[in-house]
Amino acid sequence: MCLKSWTAGAALVPWRLRFDIALRQTLDPGKGLSAFLSRIAIVGMALAIAILLTVQSVMNGFDLEMRERILSLVPHVEVTSSDTSTQWQVLAEQLARDPGITKVRYFATADALLMRGQSVTAARLSTIGEESVAHYSRLVKPALSEWNTDGLILGAALASRLDLAVGDWVTFILPAETTLGLEPIRVHLSAVLDSKTELDEVLALVHHDTFKPFAKSSRVTTGLALQLTDVFAASQMRWQVARQVPSGFHVTDWRRTHGNLYSAIQLSRDLIGLILLIVIFVAAFNVVSALMLVVTDRRKVIAMLTAMGARASDIVTIFFLQGAMIGAVGCALGVCLGAVMAFFAPELAAGLEQWLDYPLLETDVYPLAFVPVDIRWQDFAMTTAIAMALSVLASIVPALRAASLPVADTLTH
Repeated sequence: MCLKSWTAGAALVPWRLRFDIALRQTLDPGKGLSAFLSRIAIVGMALAIAILLTVQSVMNGFDLEMRERILSLVPHVEVTSSDTSTQWQVLAEQLARDPGITKVRYFATADALLMRGQSVTAARLSTIGEESVAHYSRLVKPALSEWNTDGLILGAALASRLDLAVGDWVTFILPAETTLGLEPIRVHLSAVLDSKTELDEVLALVHHDTFKPFAKSSRVTTGLALQLTDVFAASQMRWQVARQVPSGFHVTDWRRTHGNLYSAIQLSRDLIGLILLIVIFVAAFNVVSALMLVVTDRRKVIAMLTAMGARASDIVTIFFLQGAMIGAVGCALGVCLGAVMAFFAPELAAGLEQWLDYPLLETDVYPLAFVPVDIRWQDFAMTTAIAMALSVLASIVPALRAASLPVADTLTH
């Protein structure tokens, strides 16, 4: 059939035959060098894609948790003033009319010391009212049916540092105010907020009425906390709010306290993505070297095909198809493996922590105490497209090399 198809160099090799030859060289179940080199190229491509997709999913998870877990608990915009006569209720009603603001709540905050027995730790005390407890309810254990004036909500890490359990009593003081005759205040731990973020290290919430003895203290900051519909519009909203409030008010947004952290996560995500993309380039170079060795291994066959009537374009097409097949099989395996690795990454990290008996992530160093994952189909589609394109481009040099082999010299030797 081959002799009838390739007559006197006039007819092109049928596409079906080109495809069959490329498929045989790529997935040949035999023990030949060509099949071995193709398998190595496929495995290299698959591993590069799987690692890239897994790391991208984890970094996406950090980005998602930063936005939905950490930034959902902190004020997006804060309005504060040192004037103790400020009518916060009137200002809150005015700001609540803005469609970009979903919630406005009053707060007071101060740096304090929490003491239980001989244990003392610093914390940032903030006040919330009954209407604001629901804002933290999804992360608070046990659920609070009511918010008492002697109640306290602590971050899990902070409660662990003081060895506190729900129901235990703890004393807090503002060190600079003890000389003014203000007595320490005793509160009991009503609930523990376990966000598994860095907020667990510093968060301490008490009732508004608990701070009344310190209302005129210079150590206490009062103001309004604004939650926005679009958390990334905080900078624009900050300037908008600053124009609405009287002079003397201080307006800040979440980027002042957590902006560097978010920027660091974004920078790490981009850098790791770039580094791992280079890994795919290395895998593509592996395709080049594999196909060059295939050309050397198949030089006799190539010369015989050329002598039987195959043109240079036929040989080039065969190797282009082989490069595409290597990319397609490698991408398919890499996407499947990457999806599995990304999906089970939290469980793998937890198992490794249990095996090592040591936490991989701690909130006193990292923003989260767990490995988050956010699998996005856009990353899978883009990575697959790039890998496929590189695989095809990587076959250019081997294909041109195969097409330029001297037929007579090759057959002679």
